[in-house]
Amino acid sequence: MTMSNIPLKPAEAQWTDEQWKAIWAKGHDILVSAAAGSGKTAVLIERLIQKILAPEGERINVDELLVVTFTNASAAEMRNRMAEALEKAIAKDPENEFLRLQLNLLNKAQISTLHSFCLSICREYAYLIDLDPGFRLASPDEAALIQDDVLMDVLERAYGGQLGDITVDEMHQLVDAFTSDRHDQAIEAILQNMYNTSRVQPDPYAWLHGLPKSYDIEIDTSIDETYIGKNVKHSILQTLQQVEETMRLALQYAQTATLKKLEPNKEFFAKDYAEVRAIREQFELSWDAAYELVKSKVWDRIKNTTAKDDPEQHAIYQKMKELRDLAKSLLADLQKTYFSRSPKLFIQEMVATKPLIETLVKLTIHYSESFKAEKLKQGVLDFSDLEHFTLEILTEPGSLEPSAVAHAYKNRFKEVLVDEYQDTNILQETILQLVKSGSAANGNLFMVGDVKQSIVRP
Repeated sequence: MTMSNIPLKPAEAQWTDEQWKAIWAKGHDILVSAAAGSGKTAVLIERLIQKILAPEGERINVDELLVVTFTNASAAEMRNRMAEALEKAIAKDPENEFLRLQLNLLNKAQISTLHSFCLSICREYAYLIDLDPGFRLASPDEAALIQDDVLMDVLERAYGGQLGDITVDEMHQLVDAFTSDRHDQAIEAILQNMYNTSRVQPDPYAWLHGLPKSYDIEIDTSIDETYIGKNVKHSILQTLQQVEETMRLALQYAQTATLKKLEPNKEFFAKDYAEVRAIREQFELSWDAAYELVKSKVWDRIKNTTAKDDPEQHAIYQKMKELRDLAKSLLADLQKTYFSRSPKLFIQEMVATKPLIETLVKLTIHYSESFKAEKLKQGVLDFSDLEHFTLEILTEPGSLEPSAVAHAYKNRFKEVLVDEYQDTNILQETILQLVKSGSAANGNLFMVGDVKQSIVRP
């Protein structure tokens, strides 16, 4: 979007030029990515307000907007901010019937958490999927209690050889591989994590059945070519880039030091920066190439200052040490998680792990089916159920093609706005894509978040 398409920013406006462009940009899907505290949510709210207060012919009714937040408090804040803006506009133009209508519609507007949106869809269209419209949403504590009971029951039956497709020997092998004392606790945690991960997929069973294939590799396969390697390499590279950038900044501070006792640090920091940059460069080529560099990285002891030294120089030392410590911590986490053993040993472990993963997948499926059956028996759903039933309503049977209901939402919502977009999972994003219009090039999806802080996205 060119600046000529954007209204001139008032001189008294508090928005930066980038924020101002984000508020007014249109014609395609938009992602506003910035760090926490940078005003992303404020930009989203201002955009909402401007959509409603726009001149006739451009304005949007408040019930033509879908606004998704991740907390009820955020949703309430957005409603309040929009109400305040509308009341101010009405005070300036008391005869404006459109503004009065928007204020009346505000309480009915679809400004809510994604789970609340899914709940409304499931209530309205339960008949399409033979869902009992009288279902009750279980509280997190209630759902957790049901899960615990089902988990214990499934494991007990597994140890007793009562699951049919899992032998007692396979269970013992699984326990031996992941625990040191045949205690259930580790298996329970792994099983729960496997189940939770599957549930954020549009098709949990397809994902589970496909998981063992990721371990179906030859012993001489490069780790870069494995499914796991490909999926985590981007995340590792991002961290290495952060380490490099952090050390670059630390070096800049070190080079500004004039105190004689700090002089050796310039060489130490230059060496650190060169070494972490080399690790990043080698990792871009291959995991194997970076392994030896990561393993051999040694951090020299740097020269320090005290409070008795020049305050300005002491402040410089504190800042460069802080940055260097951050770089050390980030790299240490990578060393512990991904570089604690050689890539060849990693591959050997993956080959040996395949039978265990197959057993774990079968166990997870039993757990998933038993949990589902128990919830149906008690007439309750959890948040994950809401999302999956919503997906079923919004898609044609056996596909991810939008249903008639999805098309109705596409026609209804002139814009779909998502706060804290980095925390959406694959299933949630699929739902959002089914109710928004157009492609990325001409769509109506507006997202704000810090993608560097994503905790659920692959």
